[in-house]
Amino acid sequence: MGKQLNRGEHRQAVARHVFFADQGEFRTADLAQIMNKASCLSLLSNAILVWNTVHISNIVNDLRENGHTVTDEHLAGISPMLQKHVIVNGMYDFTQWKHKPMQVQ
Repeated sequence: MGKQLNRGEHRQAVARHVFFADQGEFRTADLAQIMNKASCLSLLSNAILVWNTVHISNIVNDLRENGHTVTDEHLAGISPMLQKHVIVNGMYDFTQWKHKPMQVQ
């Protein structure tokens, strides 16, 4: 049960990190606007989850290919809801992936 609570807390931490506008509060009584913001927040959180999962998988595969032992027990303790690398305001440059797509294995 504690593990599930930790997972939920990690997901909430990511949502709080990316929901910085209006200091993380819905400041309207318009249900449509609230639902739109909530849907966008969910989409962003899911995108971060997928991005992290793909990159963790690639790192683990690289480590294993280079002879390092990475057990499934160790991986069970890693959360894909990491957030410190997510810059919530600023400019992003994705041109480096233009010719090198992410590898999903």
